[in-house]
Amino acid sequence: MVKRPDVKARKKLRIAMCIFYLLEEVLCTMPFLQDTKLNADGLVTMVSPYQIFVLIFGVTSGMEAFVAVSVICIALILIPIIGFLFCALDKERNLKNLVSEFCCIAGVVLILALTSNPEAHVLSFGAIFAILVYVLIMFLTAIAMVMRLSKD
Repeated sequence: MVKRPDVKARKKLRIAMCIFYLLEEVLCTMPFLQDTKLNADGLVTMVSPYQIFVLIFGVTSGMEAFVAVSVICIALILIPIIGFLFCALDKERNLKNLVSEFCCIAGVVLILALTSNPEAHVLSFGAIFAILVYVLIMFLTAIAMVMRLSKD
């Protein structure tokens, strides 16, 4: 790819994308799933990707569904890190924009894949905020791509 140094406007977009990827990482600590059934105490169970990440080492052989959800949650934790690193370190090429678009699409698809069992889980507020931030990052990436193609 052709290397082009950042101008002031593209630099601001790159920094904004980095900040929103850090926000995505913080949103991984918020509840993503909530169970539609009440537990014994009459409360709704909510789960975040970081809680599942901590529980991975307690998996037994009869918990295949838990293993599938834990793989998705590990990917949800790694996607914002990859997007942040590309946005922070790639200053002259368009590769950060392509990786950013891929990370946003993959993040939204994985969040929606968490609710593949409609009778047991619904999206919680953490997942909804994460999807909205991914859409915002996608718009910023599209603007950065168009600015890169235009003459300075």
